[in-house]
Amino acid sequence: MEVLRAFGKEVTRISRALWYKDEEACVLCGREGGPICLTCTTDYLHPELGRCKGCGKLIVATKIHCLDCETGKGPKHLDQVTAWGHYTGELREFIRNIKFGAHPREVMKIARPFSDWAISQLPVVDGVVAVPMHAARLAERGYNQAEVICSALHWELGLPLLPGVERIEPTSSQVMLSRQERFRNLIGAFGVRQPEYLKGRSVWLVDDVTTTGATLEAVAKVLRESGVRSVYGLCLAAGLEKKLVPS
Repeated sequence: MEVLRAFGKEVTRISRALWYKDEEACVLCGREGGPICLTCTTDYLHPELGRCKGCGKLIVATKIHCLDCETGKGPKHLDQVTAWGHYTGELREFIRNIKFGAHPREVMKIARPFSDWAISQLPVVDGVVAVPMHAARLAERGYNQAEVICSALHWELGLPLLPGVERIEPTSSQVMLSRQERFRNLIGAFGVRQPEYLKGRSVWLVDDVTTTGATLEAVAKVLRESGVRSVYGLCLAAGLEKKLVPS
């Protein structure tokens, strides 16, 4: 049995080498100390801060929820949400390069540290679910960045990829909408095929960025209606509590 375990570890090591090498340079800023250097860890990942359990926003470490979620304005169907870092600077550019720059394979450069973060923050689950993209948008972009992130988590952690959630209605951009308008904009946007496949399962619901948590909430709602037992939101980046932003 020990021989088989050793063989399995060697196969994994060789497979990793075929897909990507250990980064000597930081994938965000290019300086030494990769895959994420100390400066970028401090500036963008903020390990000293907490994450709002309701929407994933970065908050002071002594709090559990942000001000919005404390007053009942946040998501209701998620057990917890966490985000790896703050959507700003080099981390924002890295995500935008994946999303809009047609470089989905760049995700593999941060697969290991992101997966380590995820498993330290969230319970082990039955599988991962990507926030879906509408067919028209998918045809335009060629890939769904949330599915790419899920693939990285599957590669690192062995969590099954759980299909079945669809974006059945296209929606307008969320960027210029208020918090409540974002939630209303996504009503009826998502559906689940073969809900019996997801019934009773616990999942990580994965997207690239969360701001108000409206998109995660809309998908989590249909997952709950399909019998999913637990839904945990996981994103690469989120916003920062307003009172933490320097004036």
